[in-house]
Amino acid sequence: MREFRGKTAVITGGASGIGHAVAERLGSERMNLVIADIEQAALDSAVGEFKANGVSVFGQRTNVADNDSVKALAEATHDRFGDVHILFNNAGVAGGGPILEPDDIGVWDWVLGVDLMGVIYGIKAFGPAMVAHSEPCAIVNTASMAGLLPTPSLGSYTVAKYGVVAVSEVLSLETRDTTNLRVSVLCPGFVHTRIADSDRNIPEHLVSLEEPNEEREFRREAMRDLVASGIPPSEVAQKVFEAIVEERFYILPHPQYGEQIVARAQHIAVGSSVSTWAI
Repeated sequence: MREFRGKTAVITGGASGIGHAVAERLGSERMNLVIADIEQAALDSAVGEFKANGVSVFGQRTNVADNDSVKALAEATHDRFGDVHILFNNAGVAGGGPILEPDDIGVWDWVLGVDLMGVIYGIKAFGPAMVAHSEPCAIVNTASMAGLLPTPSLGSYTVAKYGVVAVSEVLSLETRDTTNLRVSVLCPGFVHTRIADSDRNIPEHLVSLEEPNEEREFRREAMRDLVASGIPPSEVAQKVFEAIVEERFYILPHPQYGEQIVARAQHIAVGSSVSTWAI
């Protein structure tokens, strides 16, 4: 895809972090922006910022884990701007802990609902119409390096992100040679965002499952430190833009993980342990 001016992009989780940075990058190309986010105050702030910069934009509060909410976003987008040319399924959360924790199944439902089903709902709501309008278009799905390399103590997040990679790979195989749609999957390492504070948006009925204890606080502080040392979202946004232009499937903003990815493939081929290539 090489023509952007006057086209329309939909970004979920677009009020902050990677989503906001990608919205800024696409807005600089004079695209129409649709910003979806579950945080109303952040959404209002982002929309106001883009409008002040002369970008054609509207925002809609959206819970990507709710299929009806995503369908409503698609309808509102069509009513406002018509055809969609870029869909960035980016909204995500991190939560939960080790897989053997016995009482956190509700957190699994939340994380899988946002991180995996949110991507699937977005594809279902927007994808068919994107193919139907026949103009060059792109879907970019945010996974994680945790979607390529297993991440202990982040079981639900890792499972969801592996799923996003799989959905993206299958969708690309189904569409690349027969349609106008190109698919990419974003697999970053640590990026300086608020992902470590995802529990600010946890559903009320799950708050008790994420109440602080010593082990949970240790994991959170370790995650916050790693995220704080991560690359800026603007660097990731530029990589996303380049991948859309170049029609590149895998977007890997952290090349330092390349050796571990190769080791994973080699160890799969011979059936050996995962311990040497996990994050």
